[in-house]
Amino acid sequence: MQKLAAADASFLYAETKNCTSNIGSVDMMNLPEGVTSKQFIETLKPYLANRAHLVPYMTRKLAFVPGNWDHPAWVHDKNFDINNHVIEYPVAAPGGRVEMEEAIARIHEIKMPLERPLWAWWVLTGLENGKVAIYGEAHHATLDGASGNAAYEILMEETREHTEVEPPEAEIIEGDESPLRMIEESFNNFMRFQLESGKRMMGAMDTSRRLMQRAIDPSKDFGALGKMAPKTPFNTHISETRSWACAEIPLADVKAMGKSVSGTVNDIVMAVCAGGLRSYLERKGELPEESLIAGCPVSLRKPGDKSLGNQVTMMNVELGTDIAEPLERIFAIRASTETAKEMVAELSGVYESNASLPGMPALVSANINAIESFGLAQWFRGPINVCISNVPGPRNTLYANGAEMTTHYPVSIATHGVGLNITVQSYRDQLYWGITACGKTVPDAGELRNDLIEAFRSLRARLLPMNVSELKPRSLAAAPAKQAVEDNAQVA
Repeated sequence: MQKLAAADASFLYAETKNCTSNIGSVDMMNLPEGVTSKQFIETLKPYLANRAHLVPYMTRKLAFVPGNWDHPAWVHDKNFDINNHVIEYPVAAPGGRVEMEEAIARIHEIKMPLERPLWAWWVLTGLENGKVAIYGEAHHATLDGASGNAAYEILMEETREHTEVEPPEAEIIEGDESPLRMIEESFNNFMRFQLESGKRMMGAMDTSRRLMQRAIDPSKDFGALGKMAPKTPFNTHISETRSWACAEIPLADVKAMGKSVSGTVNDIVMAVCAGGLRSYLERKGELPEESLIAGCPVSLRKPGDKSLGNQVTMMNVELGTDIAEPLERIFAIRASTETAKEMVAELSGVYESNASLPGMPALVSANINAIESFGLAQWFRGPINVCISNVPGPRNTLYANGAEMTTHYPVSIATHGVGLNITVQSYRDQLYWGITACGKTVPDAGELRNDLIEAFRSLRARLLPMNVSELKPRSLAAAPAKQAVEDNAQVA
């Protein structure tokens, strides 16, 4: 039995009928020659089953404390069945990118059953040219973006040939999941938390000192922290429907663009998002006079840490959407990002990933459900408009069951008050983009995707004398009526 940290369990408490907490990636797979999609699926099951013990969340389920009095625990699922986790999903004809995006949106709306391990590999079949795609999803309570990529690198291989996998070192011993044992463990968890109160108090005092020094220093400010974000169509009560779209752009171009302004890959990603969002909202007559504010997850992992679970905090960055000039906007974003990073460091003493207070899970869940039941998110301004995440992914080519993974589009979560999430992750020589949104607030995520791609093209033309990349487009062929949307899904 292993207790969930508060940071992990929070994604369980935040889940409602309208807000699922599943994250993952969509990976196009080149099947081995002569292998059909049906054969691939049937052999994928034993392939994953033989490796499941290498990634703990794959064979563990939740055990809840009576009355939701404390965080649940992970326990071994003695009834684990791989057939519950590898699922075929036929995509509507003709099986192009648009149909694939629609399929991902529908799958992403499905809440995971909490009585078994919280992951699934959906195998999308019926795609053009006989291709398949894997939508590998897991509940956010099990991992964050960085640990999700680490899990992929454990489960997959760097050649088409299968490598031998060592069996578990010892037989798994079943833990005591009785209500009495769960209550006892909750008490122990609470006592451990109390014993560390002195350390937390010292951290809070140190943080207060740093914040006070910052407040009286005329050369510094608190950036976007503490500001209220302007109201946009994304910031309202969301529905249970989802809209999803994807794109890819060359990593070499983004690196060169960042270098040209003495910036980083992340600066360019943020600038592209800002430009695309400005165009999207301006066209709809809903661009606020104030700058949009993005909530950007920041990893707290030390270099080389590939453990599972969530180790992130959030920094708030002004996107400069109130600035028309793209280059001026980049410098504004960079300045805001630098301040946000400083604030993350200033607040490091009060981060607490494993808070334990009696009744906290029940109270948090009740508050979240009240927000959903009464539609409260539509009446209040929050601290951010959109969530933007940039996650480093695998650098080498990966294979699953002999099939080559050729894309790595991210899928993330939308919540009440923040109905839009833009996540970017790298794989090999590309940056893969995933736009996850509430289907009510952003009915066509592909429209926003096209604005992001146009913002990238425009910015690249300003910053680079010529295209750095010479990559050829790699996307699904399109039905003639949808070719315009397909063409905007990639840049080369």
